[in-house]
Amino acid sequence: MPTVDQGVDWGDIPTWLSSIATVGALLFAALAALAAQRVYRIESERDRVNAEQRKEQEAYLRRTQAALVSAWWGHEAGAWGAFVRNASETPVYQASLTVLDVHDPDVHERVDLPVIPPAGEPMFRPTGLTDGGGAGADYRVEITFTDSAGARWIRDQQGRLSELRPEVVIWADERRARALRGFASEFLATHGVKVRFRTGRIEALRDDLLGGQEAPDILVGPHDWLGRLVRAGAVEPLVMSQRRREGFLPEAVAAMTHQGELYGVPYALDTAVLLRHTGLAPEQPATFEELLATGQALRAEGRADEVLAMQVGPDGDAYYMYPILVAAGGRLFDRNRGGVLDPSAVAVDAPETVAAFDRFRDLGARGTGVLRREIDRERATELFAAGRTPYLICASRVLADLARAGLPFAVGPVPPFEGFPAVRAFSSVHGFFLTRHGPNKTIAQDLAVHYLTRTEVALALYEAQPRPPALRLALEQVVDTDPRVAAFAAECRNGDLMPSVPEMPDVWRLLGRAEADLIAGADTAATVRQLAQGLRSALGARRSAPAPRAGV
Repeated sequence: MPTVDQGVDWGDIPTWLSSIATVGALLFAALAALAAQRVYRIESERDRVNAEQRKEQEAYLRRTQAALVSAWWGHEAGAWGAFVRNASETPVYQASLTVLDVHDPDVHERVDLPVIPPAGEPMFRPTGLTDGGGAGADYRVEITFTDSAGARWIRDQQGRLSELRPEVVIWADERRARALRGFASEFLATHGVKVRFRTGRIEALRDDLLGGQEAPDILVGPHDWLGRLVRAGAVEPLVMSQRRREGFLPEAVAAMTHQGELYGVPYALDTAVLLRHTGLAPEQPATFEELLATGQALRAEGRADEVLAMQVGPDGDAYYMYPILVAAGGRLFDRNRGGVLDPSAVAVDAPETVAAFDRFRDLGARGTGVLRREIDRERATELFAAGRTPYLICASRVLADLARAGLPFAVGPVPPFEGFPAVRAFSSVHGFFLTRHGPNKTIAQDLAVHYLTRTEVALALYEAQPRPPALRLALEQVVDTDPRVAAFAAECRNGDLMPSVPEMPDVWRLLGRAEADLIAGADTAATVRQLAQGLRSALGARRSAPAPRAGV
């Protein structure tokens, strides 16, 4: 009879015991590893906390002496001046006292003290400044010094104490860096700090700041960056009194203000204008048609190669195209009730703007060929400087080079097409932004707000790179001496401030692309339709309401 299998053979007892022991060993090893990892984490966290505590203690000890050094404005024995006191037990060295008028950067005085010994009572250093109307309320004293351990400190005019880093870092394009280098170095040398510039295309520098890899102390750039920089938390508001703000053109302050906060120190104005070679075109054209006729006649006579030079390039350059669009009766945005351009009201597909784009397209490859994508920034400038075109639509960047070359030229507005009102181009305000994560913010603010805003510095910056200054006193002086700068400044002030919403880089990119396509001969209706869709998508904007031509 067959034997019935009663179950599975699970092996003998020794094998089972061996297996259990192996599993137990593995579990014990795993538990031991987890415990070791936990101990490691605890020890690592303890080391980190201890390191932070040591760092805090070291920082506290470093500040102990510095916190006992102070300076203030006051009166003694019939004179006004600066009091300074070192209440610590050891001397401080290389001290510099700067007396500042809170409202007027042109009023200042500096006192250098090689050493400030410990003392129970403050020392008094009289200055040549008056008492500010009897109360001395308009003056503050800033002091920089080196403590006994070799660390450099600044106590600013509000009394805030900060340790100075060895250098202030400024990001700017090469041209602005050259203009700023000497003045920044002179100022910072008085505080025992050096200046270091990083130069490049300003758009690339802006993008690097927004990328968060590193941050300068000061970024130089145009105001239309502001919305994007503020939204990213890359810049912070500046401290500037109302009376000092009034020393600038009101539109310059408005350009650097976002949601009621001043985020930049205005430096200079700029816009797109018509430069006219007076040897070829002695008179300012009244209309765009007159401009074209003059240029075409000169080209027919062999005296010019181009009717008009304007940088376009393969991707377009909408900043310079915009005044022609306005000249032809078009508009990018409608205005709000206050008369300010409103980026939420896109008007590029309004009938009158479509007609303006048609006029612009006629200047390209499928029309008169006046504008070409082959003409980039360098080529446009070269043509004008060589006297091979009577007109150049450009901004201030070329003024100094043309003047040094002795070229006979004049500055005027881009003229409107016949039957349209005067052109209001976009105006930009360039300035100094204080970054939120800059390592040397206290001295950087002092440099931007209290030094670079002095009239003598603004005039010197103008000499290095002629742009209409945003500082009233400096502007008044330069317009009295140079009619071309006076005309340029008038166009800057006549223009519309560029919007500074965060999406402005997208606006310029889309408009530049449409410009390049139209010059190449693309269909106007299709190009404008695509542009309008892109702008509304980028801006979250609505369709513009119809507007009369005279309201452009």
